[in-house]
Amino acid sequence: MRIGHFQFRSRLIPTLVTLILLPVLISLGFWQLSRAEEKREILAKQEQKRQMPALHITGNVDSQDALEHRELVVKGKYLPEYQILVDNKVHNGQVGYYVVTPLRIVGTESIVLVNRGWIKGTGRREVLPAIQTPESNITIHARAKFVTKDIVTWFSDKNRLGTDWPALVRWIDIMELNRDIPFELKPYLLLQTSDSNQDYVRNWKWVNSPPEKNITYAVQWFSLAATLLLIFVFVNTKRLNQQVKS
Repeated sequence: MRIGHFQFRSRLIPTLVTLILLPVLISLGFWQLSRAEEKREILAKQEQKRQMPALHITGNVDSQDALEHRELVVKGKYLPEYQILVDNKVHNGQVGYYVVTPLRIVGTESIVLVNRGWIKGTGRREVLPAIQTPESNITIHARAKFVTKDIVTWFSDKNRLGTDWPALVRWIDIMELNRDIPFELKPYLLLQTSDSNQDYVRNWKWVNSPPEKNITYAVQWFSLAATLLLIFVFVNTKRLNQQVKS
């Protein structure tokens, strides 16, 4: 194909590379756009549920749709003898732990794990921080998190470090903890949101990254696709006068 003083003639290898990579780059761009839309829907659903009255947990409702994103209120008594510390959690450059304590919901035999927040470590791996736990019934506000394995936990075979209590774990695995705690645990974790003393930090992230980040990734993939097309045209285009001189 001739355009002015230039001639475009596609060659085999650049054409094959472009045909393979171009659909992949474009697909990745549209996938990031779909992820951004999913996150917008999640944020909209969260906002809608935040406007609803607080839901009082009695231990009878366990469905993810009913509990997730709602403000929850639960009254019960902690079981400090089964205290759990999630290891290696960093806040403002300081290493510490998430403090997770089983809570028996008042008037029931239901037990739910409550992440009470982050606490600073002692600076010595062999010395765990002292955890103060209320002994009487307590009412807390929280939001439910349904725990699923991430990519790290799938490829890790050792979660609990040691056998003593407080239990030191690398992540919360409710099925595993069910074997160590002689009660049937609810299939979700409560992230406490109500105020407490200054020992705990509660800076929960309900969406790992905002939709705008996925839009940025989509633009990058589409830009790579456009760059690939430009390279394809460049390597297959010759000036006619250069061909004559040769």
